[in-house]
Amino acid sequence: MTATETSNAIEAARFVGAAKGRNYPGEIVDAARMCLVDWAGVAIGAESEGAGRAVRQVVAAWGTAGNACVLLGRPMAPTAAALINGTMAHCLDYDDTHVGSVAHISGPTWAAALAVGTHLGAGEQDIVSAFITGFEVGARLGGGGLGQAVSRRGFHSTGIVGCLAAATASAVLMGLDEDGIVRALGAAATQTGGLTASFGTMSKPFHAGKAALNGVLAAELAAAGFEPARGLIEPGDGLAKAVVQDGVATVPTLDFSDGWEITRNTFKPYASCLLTHPVIDAARSLSGEVEGREIAAVEAVVHPMAIELAGKTAPTTGLEGKFSIAYCAALGLNGYPATFVDFSDERLTDEAVRTTTDRVEYVATEDMATTAARMVVRFADGAELDADVPLALGNPGNPMSWADMEEKFMALVSPVMGESASELFAVLRNFDEAGRLDALVELVGRD
Repeated sequence: MTATETSNAIEAARFVGAAKGRNYPGEIVDAARMCLVDWAGVAIGAESEGAGRAVRQVVAAWGTAGNACVLLGRPMAPTAAALINGTMAHCLDYDDTHVGSVAHISGPTWAAALAVGTHLGAGEQDIVSAFITGFEVGARLGGGGLGQAVSRRGFHSTGIVGCLAAATASAVLMGLDEDGIVRALGAAATQTGGLTASFGTMSKPFHAGKAALNGVLAAELAAAGFEPARGLIEPGDGLAKAVVQDGVATVPTLDFSDGWEITRNTFKPYASCLLTHPVIDAARSLSGEVEGREIAAVEAVVHPMAIELAGKTAPTTGLEGKFSIAYCAALGLNGYPATFVDFSDERLTDEAVRTTTDRVEYVATEDMATTAARMVVRFADGAELDADVPLALGNPGNPMSWADMEEKFMALVSPVMGESASELFAVLRNFDEAGRLDALVELVGRD
């Protein structure tokens, strides 16, 4: 198939080609900054997580040479840095989520943009532009129901959408021409993957890291003249035909005229699967009235996808707890804020939390949005409490503020970086200003 026949690839290439020098509205740049702050916070906060440690150990043995920035590490080749940083960003499952594509787009995209940008000596504004462009392309390719469709068929949307977004951001920074961008997206599409059966294990954050690596690699191959299949991101062809074989959903036709997807991004106040967040909101709203009373049963009414992807009923590890509506409901009802410390194995053994977890029942309804939930708590004395959450905190329409984000960032980064955490926040908060990239590299680099 020729480039002129690949409408989605050409539309993406034209959008990417216009990235350099594009004049973004202030709110779009601010949204990219918030994605960066959140990304860096959750990645640095995951310093001690097993998945990140294992990936760092393996990649260090590769002995790659390069100038790409590695969070809390020494510079490496771009693919190596992207793998490490992308994995770290998703270890806590606390990173932002684009609900329309059911994907954690910032994790792989910022990992790729920072790796390639620092390796090539790009400026702050060029790196921000590359990130925004990658986010927009990935979010649109995963939208239109495709993200939900692949998730229901056992594929992790982040491993698919994140790879395409990372390849796009890398192509911007490498200055690929239209044909090169088409080839980069083809090389990225054939590498996409990740299985939802891995949720609750170290493989899930690895999906984000591998998406970042694959995206950078795809752009590097395209720059070297690599010739992949060019029609893989077209509606009904290639990628969609492989992962959604019943034709229920497909890759949507790309259209960049309907606003900015980055403004439709969601940030997490809780360190668990996004589909658990409405339940946590409901549970926390009732916790004050529940204290000291014997709970007989808890009914959590949610969208079916929440149960499919986060329906573990008896988690045995903190990682599994992130994908357990029951456990998350128990945390909220027992007064815990569901931050990253509440998904430790220690918290999992809390007797009150375990008892409450065992009493949570799931009710699925297609009439409930994935961002909504209803909870009914029944007590041993026959009394009942209920709470409705039409839109969970962190979503567009009910967003986290910059003050909320700073609080989240400091709680994650301060234990790792001490007093330097506030300096790093200030650098990232205004990242598009000259000199901020050098400051970032100096603050997060390690020998």
